[in-house]
Amino acid sequence: MSICDACGTENRDGARFCYNCAAPLRPARPTESDQAWLAASLADDEAAPRTGVTGPLAPAAAPQEEMMNQPPPAPAPALFAGRYQLPADPPAAGPLPVVDAEPWRRCWACGSTANEAGESFCIDCGAALDKRTYHGVLAPSDAPAGPALIATVTDSAARAMLPEVWDQAEENGRTLTVLQDSGRAPLAPPLDETSALAAGLALARLLAALHAEGLALGPLAPDDLEALPGGKLRLRDAPGLRRVPEEERADAATADLGSAAELLEQLAATPRTTQRLSEDEAAAAIAEPDGGLPQLLRELRTGAVSGAAELAERLEGMLAERTRPTALRQVAGAASHVGIVREHNEDSYLTIGLGLENNGRRQGWGVYIVSDGMGGHAAGEVASGLAIRGAAEIFLGEYLSAAIAPDRPYDEAEARETVRRAVLRANESVVNEARSQGNDMGATFTMALVIGDRVTIGNVGDSRTYLFRDGKLRRVSKDHSLVMRLVDIGQISEEDIYTHPQRNAVLRSLGDKLDVEVDIFSERVRPGDALLLCSDGQWEMVRDAEMERMLARPDDPQQICEQLVAAANQGGGEDNIAVVLVRFAE
Repeated sequence: MSICDACGTENRDGARFCYNCAAPLRPARPTESDQAWLAASLADDEAAPRTGVTGPLAPAAAPQEEMMNQPPPAPAPALFAGRYQLPADPPAAGPLPVVDAEPWRRCWACGSTANEAGESFCIDCGAALDKRTYHGVLAPSDAPAGPALIATVTDSAARAMLPEVWDQAEENGRTLTVLQDSGRAPLAPPLDETSALAAGLALARLLAALHAEGLALGPLAPDDLEALPGGKLRLRDAPGLRRVPEEERADAATADLGSAAELLEQLAATPRTTQRLSEDEAAAAIAEPDGGLPQLLRELRTGAVSGAAELAERLEGMLAERTRPTALRQVAGAASHVGIVREHNEDSYLTIGLGLENNGRRQGWGVYIVSDGMGGHAAGEVASGLAIRGAAEIFLGEYLSAAIAPDRPYDEAEARETVRRAVLRANESVVNEARSQGNDMGATFTMALVIGDRVTIGNVGDSRTYLFRDGKLRRVSKDHSLVMRLVDIGQISEEDIYTHPQRNAVLRSLGDKLDVEVDIFSERVRPGDALLLCSDGQWEMVRDAEMERMLARPDDPQQICEQLVAAANQGGGEDNIAVVLVRFAE
């Protein structure tokens, strides 16, 4: 017998918390002398005459007439199956709140069944054993539906996705199913596409398992779903779950797929839109459908997807395509030169290439940066160097250690955020140094984070990142310059950029302010592609067509970088030059 030090209540042997006040109990048993003293004290107490409480604190006796006039106490409400209190006049079937009138039977916090009637706190975890309200569903026992069918599902993976049943009880031909409340919030759309695909894949696998057992799930809303740790999904309720006659199963499965499309549409925020297309645009859309989740949703709505198993296969492929980058070999070269007009070089570059092969799986990462310093001698080169080192801290110190974890899925949103933080750290480094030195140093900045065949590009200023594919250069970044603004509003053409008298006026750069705006771009590369990062000293002196001819050569990237620098000097060499070239191969 364990005696509570806090309230003196006797508890059963083995109890760790007092059932009366929830105080922790001492694990040690009383000594033999303590037990003898306790027995003698109890004997003396029983022998002593028992008297009522007297004195000024004694409660006054209620007059007999007043007690007789009191209304009789209301009868206790009838309990379903002797345990659960239902609302007055409950429906014959359907959802309703359920109060557990005997919470000691199973602790809501730890699930312990070791408590006994009248105990106020769990003897295993100390949780208060008060009456709790649960979500319950009534159904006829001879025609179970909704959560009442969960217990009949034999597929363990499907059971793990369905709502957790707290208890199930029968009385008078009705079955009460009580659902556990996890306390988690429901899914809150819109989700990013990767998360929506993962949710859709889990739902498709659930549908496939249920259809194989002759069950249909019925329509669901985002409020019926909750996210579990580890990226898993669970239903909070299954109001439409039902058993389907064999002759109706095909139609029920088709209806479930349509409902899945509606739910995915809500989760991913990809509503159906009306588009006005020209004849040429319509022909192009027919020849090359846009694919992705919108295309799959259209196929689901039109019945082009044959079943839940096919839906799961399609979603699994789409999810893998977004979270498992294809490993590509990165071959990089880089070069920089002061030019033939300037006296010192304010441009800087960084190239980092990393590869990992483990258990037959190859992964590759790369960080490539070009920064053009501004502010003159002892300021511009300091700014570009600080910017590059600040960005590298984010990649090497915060991102890479987590990225190399085994089986870590690729997350485009995470990659974009990493690049944004890297550029902001670069900007912070320049701003702090400029304030410390009391000068106006600054830098333009372009960087590419490469993860397999996925590239995330960040840009501030007029240093550029190009994608070279099939013999053509395509500028990915956008210049933050006065001349590019004039191009955007139609004042000049892009060709005029090279000769405009204000072509060196930059509208956005590192070092101006702490909350600099960063442009982020995402690209997918393939074998044979190349990334070209360069300062304005390169692209202003060598036009795109000439750079295309040089990049088309089969030379080593380092040789091509040196050739590009030489061509820039031959074109005038009016500014510092920095260039980084990354080629991708199988």
